[in-house]
Amino acid sequence: MINQVQIHSNQQMALGDVMKLQSFVDDTFQHLIMDAITNERLYVGLTISEFTPTQIQIAAGRLWDGPTGKIYDLAEAQTVSVQTNLPVADERWLAVSVVGQQVDAAQTVVSILIDAENEDWESQTEYTEKHRQAAVHITAGIEAPDPQKPTVPTGYLLIGYVRLTTTGVAEIQMAENQILKSLWEVYQQVLGHQVMLDVIEPKISTLISDLAQLAKQIRGTAYQDMLMNLAQDVGHLKDLAELPDSYSLYGGDDYLDDSESDTGNAEYLARVDEGIRFAWAGQTEQQPALFNTYDASVTDFDGLILPAGQKVVRLNITDGYAGGLSISQYQQQTHTMKTGQRQKRRIRYGPTRKVCTNSNNWRNGKKSPVGSVFEANGATYVVKERWGEHSGHWWMRVQQIWVDTWTESYTYWETTNHVINGAQIAQTILNAQNGWLAAIDLYFTKTGEEGDVHIHWCETDLGKPDPERCVGKTSVAASALKLYPEPTHIEFTQPIFQEAGKRYAPLITTPGDHSVAVVSGTEYTNGTLFQSTDGDYHQGDFTKDLMMRLHFLQFDNPRTEVMLSSLSLSNGIADLDFLLEAVVPENTDLLFEYQKEGSGEWYPVVAETADQLLGLPAMVAMRAVFDGSQDMMPGLYLPGSRLQANRPRTDFKHISVNRVLGGASEDIDIVLQLENWDESKHTCVVKLLSGGSTYTHDSVTDTVIADAEIPTIKRVVNFLPMPGTGISEFQIQIEGTTTTALDIFHVAKGMYVAK
Repeated sequence: MINQVQIHSNQQMALGDVMKLQSFVDDTFQHLIMDAITNERLYVGLTISEFTPTQIQIAAGRLWDGPTGKIYDLAEAQTVSVQTNLPVADERWLAVSVVGQQVDAAQTVVSILIDAENEDWESQTEYTEKHRQAAVHITAGIEAPDPQKPTVPTGYLLIGYVRLTTTGVAEIQMAENQILKSLWEVYQQVLGHQVMLDVIEPKISTLISDLAQLAKQIRGTAYQDMLMNLAQDVGHLKDLAELPDSYSLYGGDDYLDDSESDTGNAEYLARVDEGIRFAWAGQTEQQPALFNTYDASVTDFDGLILPAGQKVVRLNITDGYAGGLSISQYQQQTHTMKTGQRQKRRIRYGPTRKVCTNSNNWRNGKKSPVGSVFEANGATYVVKERWGEHSGHWWMRVQQIWVDTWTESYTYWETTNHVINGAQIAQTILNAQNGWLAAIDLYFTKTGEEGDVHIHWCETDLGKPDPERCVGKTSVAASALKLYPEPTHIEFTQPIFQEAGKRYAPLITTPGDHSVAVVSGTEYTNGTLFQSTDGDYHQGDFTKDLMMRLHFLQFDNPRTEVMLSSLSLSNGIADLDFLLEAVVPENTDLLFEYQKEGSGEWYPVVAETADQLLGLPAMVAMRAVFDGSQDMMPGLYLPGSRLQANRPRTDFKHISVNRVLGGASEDIDIVLQLENWDESKHTCVVKLLSGGSTYTHDSVTDTVIADAEIPTIKRVVNFLPMPGTGISEFQIQIEGTTTTALDIFHVAKGMYVAK
């Protein structure tokens, strides 16, 4: 011990000396723990297990509180109920932590001397022990389809997480990095490391001489072939880094877009689509439409197609009437709300859709895959070139089908402005379940003779309504407003998809002298009633919410098939390209199927079915398949979507932009990577265009890339232009042919090296 109490013969001990007997031992243990064992909070035992579907059990164990050097004990296993934390519809994480606390224990009757002179004693009930106990604490996270793990309070030690579903405990994750290892465990690990060191130490000690010998052997062995390959690779890397070609005598193009293609050249006849590809010989594009506008299996909400169903009240805030709130009492001003677009999805499908290995280069972040994907085919969707905000883009590339999806339900790259004059209030709401909001009931305690009521349904930012991220809107005339207790039923022109776990806010704007009913309490919305002043939002009464009812769609069937207008193309269809404006929530799907004329069989637009287009059908019937549940379905917006049928040519001619070298060269290599190559069907010829002259190759060398997923060659085409003088700038012309439009190759990469 660091300190000791000295006791002498026949000594009368004071109370403080007796207390020091244990406090000195405790101080020594605390220093031992902090100095030699750990200065962090760690635990031993305390294993979490499922006791019943709605109960967890924490095994006996100890909390080692390194910062204080104290040990807290959980002497017996403890069972904790999680029934009250079960999610309503989705999932939730619980954080299980422990904290140390000191409690009085062992309450007994003791004799206390109250009169020393007369030796009078009195019996009293006192605590005779103090225990350091580890107390279990549960922190509940927010319910969501993809829930986040909560943070434990400051000073508490996390021992594990528990994931809950609507039926109970689904998963337990222990905080393995918080477990205190015993000295024996550490000793065993050290022994294992020592064995490894004994094996590798002799090899490491000879590395210096080995490296010196290796350097001696490779000195002066930089062969021409190696330098050529290195220059080709550097040219490709330079293209990825978007460095100007004039920086050196080599460069390249990954053909992710046509920025380095001379598309204005009258002889240009190619298509850059993740590689150089054959242009379309035939192409037709149309807006999808219902084959039968009276089809009872779906409902057309001003162009938004959803499976048939009916409205049900999902949120009812009508109890606890607390009077009216005058909207006109707040400042009249000009409000600008911005409505975004539904998510975009592009599906490209056909037997000639061969994946270009260069598609992986989208991930380098130098170019925007979103703009190249969603600006295609004359679509009006324009995406700004800001790669840092493209995190919501997901793409899939497999043979015969390419899928690109903007994963957020609503996007705000392009918005529609709505400018309204009037006073404005808002009510934030925590949405607990995915669904399509179809209508809202408001209650008015006073109505003016004029002044339409405009409702914009918006997302929130830091808990406040965000008028620049509106997902839907509607309005109602002053003459249609009804007085409380009768509700004013207001339907949205198009239902609005609501994500579980997100906050939304109806913005109510009106120039009229109207008052809305409010209710006491905020437990139903888990939100706040706001008022707008000077273009910002200021919180109103924390004790009240807007009286309202929200109507969501409930669908008749979990799967709905609906016929669309047919697609046709003279001389046959080999490729389908769908650019869709749709909302496809998690656990739902929006599929497309086609039927060849006279076949009677429907083929889904998925991988491995595109061979059905090899016969080049001139017409295909189309249908959309909505797959989900009675509570949740995907939605398709017809006016914002395009369906395209294509057939490729059997030849192409691609011309690059002008390549400027750092100096003149009379020996130039053009290196191409040709994928899905079949020598018996395909040809590819390279030429150089410079100063009005056309130069043909002097030699061609092909190398098969053995480990490629599809037949691939590397073609090196050598040119010796203007011997003795050379050229300092040129364009690369690549010409390709195929014997059949149903078996085509593409140029994945192009590089040049001037020597």
